Amino acid sequence: MPTIETRILLLLEKWLAFQSYPTSGTNDQQAILDFTLEHCLKAGFLVKKVNDLVGWAQIGEQGPLIGFPVHLDVVPPGEGWTVPPFQLTQDQDFYYGRGIYDNKGPAAMMLLLIQELEAMIKDQGVRVRLIFGTQEETGMACIQEYVRQEEMPVYGFVPDALFPAVLGEKGRLHLRLTKKEAIPWLTNFSSGEQVNSVPDQAKMLVDHKANLSRFNFSQVEESGQNHFLAWGLPAHGSKPTAGVNAAYRLLKSIPEYQLSEGIQQILQLDTPDMNGQKIGLSVPDERFGDTTINLGITNYENSQWTIELDVRFGTGLTKEAVVHTIQQAFYNWTLETINEKPCHLVEQNNLIHQLINNFHQFYPEEELTPVYMGGGTYASYFPGFISYGPKLANVRTFAHGKDERMNKTVFQQTIKIYREALKILVFAAKEKKT
Repeated sequence: MPTIETRILLLLEKWLAFQSYPTSGTNDQQAILDFTLEHCLKAGFLVKKVNDLVGWAQIGEQGPLIGFPVHLDVVPPGEGWTVPPFQLTQDQDFYYGRGIYDNKGPAAMMLLLIQELEAMIKDQGVRVRLIFGTQEETGMACIQEYVRQEEMPVYGFVPDALFPAVLGEKGRLHLRLTKKEAIPWLTNFSSGEQVNSVPDQAKMLVDHKANLSRFNFSQVEESGQNHFLAWGLPAHGSKPTAGVNAAYRLLKSIPEYQLSEGIQQILQLDTPDMNGQKIGLSVPDERFGDTTINLGITNYENSQWTIELDVRFGTGLTKEAVVHTIQQAFYNWTLETINEKPCHLVEQNNLIHQLINNFHQFYPEEELTPVYMGGGTYASYFPGFISYGPKLANVRTFAHGKDERMNKTVFQQTIKIYREALKILVFAAKEKKT
């Protein structure tokens, strides 16, 4: 019989082929959910499709419910990959593909491990459920729908962040700002596809090249008559300083005498720490660190600006304070809140200690301090849930960037960690039952 790693990779090979992001021009976000539920049904799971956004697969028919929320959607691949982004590729050291870390790889591990431990799960009289979302990267409406309609697990974790355990996640706001502004020399400007990614490309079309005689093109290239292009470096929107925002790079090439009011307001957000310092949103938090603001999407067309911001903040700010401050800085723009998520904090308990110690068995040399992070996961919607792996501290995964990859040894170790973690939760749920 094939090893569990081989079986996980066989499933991943199929999952990675789905271009499951909203601007892909496909229906793959829905198609991958249908494929997955059908796959699980054939494998002996109980399955339910809640709607086109979310579904679940479960082993066990009675007893306390353990849940593992995972997501099957990804962010757009961006440019510059050296391997096909929607294909499982490997070399001597790594597995590659969009979603290998975030989050298809861990989801496949959990599915095959639950299947492997089916007899034990049923013997202990508990239920184990994988919850499959498809909009985690674009607002998490999928998991919100699950919470409204379905049973909440008593125990579980989200395999979509960092080891040894994530006890807190920043609050998050997805904001859209629009402004009518006639700029005679500018025809259009575009950058970014998804608000929670640092855009690695920005494009600009001007009405006539003569208007650009004093522009700074040291980091900008011509891409056709009156067309100009800037490249950046992609990164996760929760860590905008880890990337280079192509929109800022292109906007800063424009000479001061050509800067419109709208452009000047946008450039207020371009600070070294991307923390909103110029507009009064830099409020460092002991656990979470400082505020971050990612300019994820920028468009100018038909004399109108549309920008979308991903703002992440700690306990020193509230949603209302963030919105008020942004509106003051963009005083003549229309502001709309697209999505919001409050801060998520979990107190350590015995179960979390067991999970941390489980990680330590496989990585005794790694730092054991629990993490408070800017990234957001499904854990925020499940009281008491933590995020648990798969990323190791100080290891670059290139999730949300090009050539997303997982080291093969780490891949194998992560399977072992999740296998033991699953057992820990099954026995904890059994004790709760009794």
